[in-house]
Amino acid sequence: MTGYGRSDEQDDDLVLLIEIRSVNSRFLDFSPRLPKPLLPFEDEAHSMVKQSCKRGRVTLYAKIEYISGSRNGMTLNQDKLEEYMTAVKEIQKASDRDDLPSIGEILRLPEILSNGEPENKNELKDIFLRVLKKTLTELDQIRIREGKNIQMDIEMRLDILINTTEKIRKILNVNRSDNMERYKQKLQGLIEDVNIDESRLYQEIAILSEKRDITEELVRLNSHFDLFRNYVDASDSNGKKLNFLLQEIGREINTIASKTDIIEISHLAVDMKDELEKIREQVQNIV
Repeated sequence: MTGYGRSDEQDDDLVLLIEIRSVNSRFLDFSPRLPKPLLPFEDEAHSMVKQSCKRGRVTLYAKIEYISGSRNGMTLNQDKLEEYMTAVKEIQKASDRDDLPSIGEILRLPEILSNGEPENKNELKDIFLRVLKKTLTELDQIRIREGKNIQMDIEMRLDILINTTEKIRKILNVNRSDNMERYKQKLQGLIEDVNIDESRLYQEIAILSEKRDITEELVRLNSHFDLFRNYVDASDSNGKKLNFLLQEIGREINTIASKTDIIEISHLAVDMKDELEKIREQVQNIV
């Protein structure tokens, strides 16, 4: 499920900012983007994210800004400066030149300046994990709000399917006697030149009527609807079960559409397929 969380914390030495974004994915895919001082804590971060997010592509972004004048502010890398100056002297000697690089040129050299890291690694770790916990809490709150909206939409569309199924049942009952007469006339037209007794005729009508009957499909649909609603209302993660039930519901609707010869029911079956597809799209957001 998609979501976003953001938290930060500041002490005397630094400001730590963490952002987490999650998008739908079949499995949990953790993608951290951590600055160098936080890299040793990546495993702990992964463990916390795994506890909070069952699946999805989760991107974690962290940023550290050191406060000017603190003990962890920007410092000159003395060892790196000595290496560069040694290289300059060798170049002077080899080229027979005595000019030196300017201060500005020295400051642009790689790794000549560095942000100091906190002297206490455990202190940095505690800050990082504390801010990460707050960020995951905010992410969960947003995901819960989105989940409630998804649930409302699914339940609304499920009610449409239930009501449509009831319409089909009523149409079927109203047309039952008409269908029997229609099948009788159809069979009589086919066998008008054939001698057949009345009992055999009604037997053939019953067989044809049974082939077109969708009562069992309607019963199974209502059973699937009840079970589907129970899974939606449950506190457990039931995304896979809901997907399976959607397949079963779709199978029953397809059977109804193929068996019925009542045009009005055929049209309602098409409407049900459309609502079912919309529910399927929403269920993809559920774990």
